[in-house]
Formats: sequence, structure tokens, C-alpha cells
Amino acid sequence: MLTSQQIQAMPEYKALRAARRKIILPLAGIVISAYFLLILTIGFFPKALGVSFVGGVTSFGIAAGFGLILLCFAVTGVYVSYANRKIEPLVKAITQKAKGEL
Repeated sequence: MLTSQQIQAMPEYKALRAARRKIILPLAGIVISAYFLLILTIGFFPKALGVSFVGGVTSFGIAAGFGLILLCFAVTGVYVSYANRKIEPLVKAITQKAKGEL
């Protein structure tokens, strides 16, 4: 069994940290930016979000909120796909080495 310092010194562990950082920062930036954009729009242009589509009952604000929810689902899907392709193989390799199977 390896110690935490030995695991952190492994090249696979360093690759895992780099792979996670590579995807997490951009995706978090996208979601945070979209959220703050919606909040700022609500704060500074509330009447613009209250305008309805073609005279219907659904407003641009409802559509923007729904779009933010859909964006979060899309970001989650992108992360899961990336994690399955890049992160999980690294985790398995680290786990196997840590248990002494390799």
C-alpha cells in the first residue's frame, strides 16, 4: 500500500490533477458567467425580461431562466463525457498502483 505522498508523486496523479483542472475551470466559468449575466440582467433591465413572446404568457425572463437550467444540464453532460474518457482511466490506474496490482 502506498502513502499519500507516494501517490501524489505518481505521474498518473499529476496527469489526473491536470485533466480535472483543464475541464473544471472552463465549465465553471461558463456556468458562473451565465448565472451572473442573468442576475445582472434581472437587476438592471427587469422590464426587458418581462416582455412576452409574441403576446403570449411566457416572458423572456422565463426563457432565460429555463435556458440557464438547460445550460447546466449541457455542462454536466460535457463533464460526464470528459470524465468517462479521460479522468476515470487515470483514477483506475492510480488505484491499481496504490493497491500494488501493477
